Amino acid sequence: MPLAELDARARADAALRRIRAGADPAREAFDLANTMNDETVGRLTNAVRRFFRRSSGR
Repeated sequence: MPLAELDARARADAALRRIRAGADPAREAFDLANTMNDETVGRLTNAVRRFFRRSSGR
């Protein structure tokens, strides 16, 4: 399993533990989704930057 998936799985497991301990499920789901979205946007941004750096270096 890729490291990013392990990290996401660990965060999801932690959110489930907090929910079982009495945390608000909606808040936990919202926070988890935002974190995963931020990471995805960051990876996409980095990929686009690498692409343009390669294409401008020709």
